Amino acid sequence: MTVDFTRRPLEGILALSPLCMDENYEIDHEAIRANVEWLEEQGIHGFIQFATMGQSMAPSEAEFDEVTDTVVDAADDITCVVGASAQNQQEAIRRATYAEAAGADGTMIELPYQIPLQQNWVGDFYRDVDEALEGDLAVLVYNYPPATGVDITPETWKDELVDIPSVKAVKDSNYATPHYDRMLGLSDRINVISPYDCPFWHDSQLGGKGLIGILTWAAPQTLLRFYRECRDGNHHDDWTMRVNRTLAEVWGDLGNLPDAPLVSNSPAVLHALAELSDRPAGEVRPPYRRLHDEAQEALVEALQPLRDIERELV
Repeated sequence: MTVDFTRRPLEGILALSPLCMDENYEIDHEAIRANVEWLEEQGIHGFIQFATMGQSMAPSEAEFDEVTDTVVDAADDITCVVGASAQNQQEAIRRATYAEAAGADGTMIELPYQIPLQQNWVGDFYRDVDEALEGDLAVLVYNYPPATGVDITPETWKDELVDIPSVKAVKDSNYATPHYDRMLGLSDRINVISPYDCPFWHDSQLGGKGLIGILTWAAPQTLLRFYRECRDGNHHDDWTMRVNRTLAEVWGDLGNLPDAPLVSNSPAVLHALAELSDRPAGEVRPPYRRLHDEAQEALVEALQPLRDIERELV
């Protein structure tokens, strides 16, 4: 069964886009536009503006609207997803409806954070979002327990979420195998998008339809070929296995940067990855900050094997 989309589908590589800022922490719209255009030139299938690593918590209402207008205008033949996660339901719905009216293809929404919801309220939240939409915008549900304090269970998906018309995809950041493989069992009803680059080797064998592109910034052609090889069933070819092992090693190293835990420094890591390909990123809005020098050096060293594969391709 194929999931139907009114606008461009949520599948393939969806790269997280950094929230570019100048030295005064003002949003740099031209840098954001240039990055969207670069991703499209590389052949990446889509992008997500205002993911957690893309500082979804940072913009004011006016800034959110302005950036949404920028990325929708910049996107040509690339899927445009605008994250609408917010601390409260009212703002999440406002963001989602603005993104739909502006012309985005999809939105990624996690549960409201600060005070955790009860499990039996989860379906109501996404139904309220759905009822506020016109029916054109596809919703990518983001299950991120570290931020929301709630782990959306496979039972909640089966009983409530899969039947909500706008809910078309899921990014699930509960990495426990029993949970995650049960979610992949729903891939005939929703598009399961791997939460980062590395798990796609596994997920694509169980129906996964795409991946969140993070390391994609440092090695776009490698990740594109890796996606195609996995999609085409070439999981055990030598090249695919080499890339899969390399991705696993890189992600292990990124989780152990000196004095820079990944959860707190995820926006800084995304900025650093973009800049490795000479893309603009700029400052990270306080209270978050850029990587300190030792962590930056460790990140560059960790990425070297993946960058070596990229050079072989280009």
